[in-house]
Amino acid sequence: MEDALGPIILLTFCLFISCWEFKRFNTFVTPFGALAWPYAIVAFMINFGGKYFGFFPVSYENILFVMMCLVFFLIGGQWVISLFKNKNIETIDNHKTSRGLGNIFDIYRPLFVFLGLVSIISGIIHFYQSINEVGWSNIGSKDFSTLYGTGFLAHLKILSRPSFIFLIGDFLYHKRKYVFVLLVIMFLVIFVRQVKYQIFAIVLGGYYFCILNGLVKFSLRKIVFYVLLIFLVFNATYYIGFLAVGMDYAFATKTHLRSLNLFFTYLFGGPIAFSEIFMSPGYPLFSFKEIIAVPINIYKFLIGNSELIDIIIHKRVAVSSQSDMFHSSNVYGMVGMLYMYLGTYLTIIYMFIAGIIGYLFLGLSLKFKKTIGFQLIYSLIMAFLTVAFFDLYFNKLVFYEASFYMLTIPPFYLLGKNFIKFSLLQHKIET
Repeated sequence: MEDALGPIILLTFCLFISCWEFKRFNTFVTPFGALAWPYAIVAFMINFGGKYFGFFPVSYENILFVMMCLVFFLIGGQWVISLFKNKNIETIDNHKTSRGLGNIFDIYRPLFVFLGLVSIISGIIHFYQSINEVGWSNIGSKDFSTLYGTGFLAHLKILSRPSFIFLIGDFLYHKRKYVFVLLVIMFLVIFVRQVKYQIFAIVLGGYYFCILNGLVKFSLRKIVFYVLLIFLVFNATYYIGFLAVGMDYAFATKTHLRSLNLFFTYLFGGPIAFSEIFMSPGYPLFSFKEIIAVPINIYKFLIGNSELIDIIIHKRVAVSSQSDMFHSSNVYGMVGMLYMYLGTYLTIIYMFIAGIIGYLFLGLSLKFKKTIGFQLIYSLIMAFLTVAFFDLYFNKLVFYEASFYMLTIPPFYLLGKNFIKFSLLQHKIET
């Protein structure tokens, strides 16, 4: 009975909050919705379907703890939104495109096309360097992923994050073919590393950017389409490695069944693993360094200390009674990882601050539409909140680095552009 009660209470809670937020923001697409609904739906799928295939249920107590964290996330968010005096920021009309959006795209397009080209060239060079070192047969290996994901060129490839998110909106608005070609190549440059969260970050980030600017309408039909798309992209990341083994292996029935098993293990792994360690001996670990690993690692790098903090959890937890099906997980979801390292009270404080940051960028995005960096960071935050049922992504370098690019490069671009205009005008006046 408890297995069914927990998800039902959570879904009811999410529906109530989302309807309340809809009255205020004119949309269901908010930071709370992005964080809460995927977890609630996955927990429902586990307890009402997954357990019949051997997966352990998510406990009632664990769901109540996640609900409490969601409440504090919401409180933090609503508090910061209340600080915006201008009521224009409190509604999102996602049935109409934002005023002046075409002009914003025209202003920033040269910048993001240039950033996209830099990331593509860097990616192609880095790809061939990595392949030359590990060989084509190891394209699906951890060695290739590590080589392709580190080094100076890897940092240049992160320029594709703001570029991809912006150019998706530009393409939907203007339908320029060369922009579409750039989007496809940037996607492949990111996709070939086969790191799923980085792929979902740009796709979901682009979706939320378009939602924010009224270029895409939110609907259940489209949600189903995106879920199917995520399933296909997820499986495609594995088939790169499968194809390296051989065509017969890649398209064998046994391989398809393995991919399906992996998909649901990944989908269910985070919530179940958190439920399994919740209130178990040995947890929490009370170690904050994994949560703020990025600034610590940057400091260590600057002082020449090579002993960086590893945020990958190597200990796996069984999520199913089917031990022969590789039903184990080393991820615990956003709330689960916070609980594992910080404990109950610091997790609640973190969620409160996360709510403040998420809704702060929502408010800034709506109040300062022409400051494109706010919209891009908000879109990236929303993307990582959506997949937070799987893992915590706000302690990874890509989030910090992409956010830094989003916040700093556009203002410098405008400053340089205005300086050139001013210089030309001065020269014209003098002559």
